[in-house]
Amino acid sequence: MFERPPGSRSFWGAFFQKGASFFPAANPHLNRTLRDQSKHGNRSETQNLAQADIAVAAGPEPHDWRECAHCGLVSLLPPMRPELVADCPRCAHTLWRMRANPFEFPIACGLAGLLFYLYAIIAPFLEISAYGRYSLARLETGPAQLAQEGFTWVGILVAAATLIFPGLKLGLMLVTLIGLRLKLLPVRLLKLLFRWYRPISPWAMIDVYLLGFLVAYTRLAAIASVHLDTALFSLIGLMISMAAADAALDPEAVWRALDRREPVNPARAPAPASGMLIGCHGCGFVAFAEPGEDCPRCHAVLRPRKRRSVARSWALVLAAIALYIPANIYPVLIITQLANTQNYTIMGGIVELADYGLWPLAALVFLASITIPLMKLLILAYMLTTTQLGSGRHLIGRTRAFRLIDFIGRWSMIDVFMISILVALVQFGQFANIRTDIGAPCFAAVVVLTIFAVDFFDPRLMWDAAA
Repeated sequence: MFERPPGSRSFWGAFFQKGASFFPAANPHLNRTLRDQSKHGNRSETQNLAQADIAVAAGPEPHDWRECAHCGLVSLLPPMRPELVADCPRCAHTLWRMRANPFEFPIACGLAGLLFYLYAIIAPFLEISAYGRYSLARLETGPAQLAQEGFTWVGILVAAATLIFPGLKLGLMLVTLIGLRLKLLPVRLLKLLFRWYRPISPWAMIDVYLLGFLVAYTRLAAIASVHLDTALFSLIGLMISMAAADAALDPEAVWRALDRREPVNPARAPAPASGMLIGCHGCGFVAFAEPGEDCPRCHAVLRPRKRRSVARSWALVLAAIALYIPANIYPVLIITQLANTQNYTIMGGIVELADYGLWPLAALVFLASITIPLMKLLILAYMLTTTQLGSGRHLIGRTRAFRLIDFIGRWSMIDVFMISILVALVQFGQFANIRTDIGAPCFAAVVVLTIFAVDFFDPRLMWDAAA
């Protein structure tokens, strides 16, 4: 286990011995390496705790064990203090980033974000005027217009990413943290709620929506006079508040605080016992249990690996490949201006941005709408193939590639949000009108399918197959 200050590189000064990588019950001889950084320079301090007597005598708490979600290595967390980061010694995945103030500051940011959120959903977002006509849009206007044009599920997707999931994310965090402070709600309920915080977080896409607005603004400015209304500034405040709360929140500290109010049953702690060692996907707790049993901490169903991971990911990848071609061939927008109608594909929109001299924006859209989906499909297909072949080559590189596509996948929604803003505002008949075409739902489906394909893939299978 490696412990490092945030911002420093992982310290590869020691490796686990063969046989100590997966099951500490079979061999509890775990090496722990501590690295700290002083104010005047770097100073490495290595603590070798390979003796079994020392590890057992220390009596680690049940929550001190951690299974790496990216390589499957089970480790014993080293002694931590605020602002230090514990990394997996095999693949360098961050296991715990300990925060100095994991409760008060996230609560303050969450409350500020909640105020911004409530104002953003009731206030006007944008206003435009053209040809003597006027149009106003709120956040729900775009999804409603998409549904009216027959693309209901695309409208639901936009509404979920901009209205539903941001509110749910803020609500889950605030209810859990405030509930811990005031002790008003049952601990089991707080654990059930907080378990959903991590899966919901990537789908709260206010930051991506604002980039989509930036692209839409360049098109709107060429058609009409644009007035930025108050909800836009509220969304910017919401984005900053949520980013600050995410940066300060320490999920592991929250789980440990919940454990103090409802201690984990010691009989379920990692120790030689019946069952197998399983790390919970919901809270990270490691316990000896049978597959299908409930996690003793958060009560989620314990699975040693994601069920049918390879088959599910292949199915989603193949479906996304089938839709990627029509998504780029067929138009995503039909723009009518002064009785002149033009169809725009994704690439056509990128070329138009470049013609306007907006090269940075054109490059951003090209990266998000063309490069990222294609890269995700190729990387996923490669990882699935090598996993099925049992290849042990480039495991570290493949694991890093998985982290990359897991992080960047949501940013492909830029074009979908841009379309929802344009169709919400430009409805002036033959003077100026923008409608959605078949390419838009195909592209939205590609984005959603690739996000789920990455989520269903279990990178630990790559290491299992290589072993």
